Amino acid sequence: MKLSFIALVIFLVFCFFLGFSVFGFMYDVACPKCNGTGQVWEKRYDFDTETWITGYWPCPTCGASGEVYLYSSVSYALLFFLGFVLCFLLSFALDYGVAALRLRQNPWVKDVKEMHSWFNPMYFVWLFHVNRKKWVKWTTALSLIATVSIVTAIAVPLTSYPLISTPIVGQDIFVGWLVGAALTIPFAFAWYQNYEDLSILA
Repeated sequence: MKLSFIALVIFLVFCFFLGFSVFGFMYDVACPKCNGTGQVWEKRYDFDTETWITGYWPCPTCGASGEVYLYSSVSYALLFFLGFVLCFLLSFALDYGVAALRLRQNPWVKDVKEMHSWFNPMYFVWLFHVNRKKWVKWTTALSLIATVSIVTAIAVPLTSYPLISTPIVGQDIFVGWLVGAALTIPFAFAWYQNYEDLSILA
């Protein structure tokens, strides 16, 4: 069964519309730094008196409001999905460019009848020439794996920031990452099935 991009877009719009309807784009919680009081007890330098003063100061995280607004898991899912798709397309385009360039530099590959070994450095170049559909299938799968790895490696260090590293935000980020990755799979599947209609492969 062929999955069209139109059907995929309708499915994605429905999923995110339903998610935002239920969970919203953002929500407010008590500031984790001041526990919702808007004040923090700490030592700061007073430039007026040029001395260090220990006492209650307005919380810099929430601006003394006692509340902070956080992105919902659906918002993180949308951000991760867009990041996954962008990274996937860039990875696929890079693989395409490298294969086309190597084929141009090694025209003898076009005369090879059979090439079985995956470990042969010219295998994917040869496959690019003799069986574009199979090349697209394997390149799609490898690009998807690389995408999940790269985006995850970039996202994990972001969770070390104080406000983001709170349990509730960590949970939202994990759910967003999981949903974003899951929704990227049908996108990659549709990309593979519709490769003949894509101008990049014309």
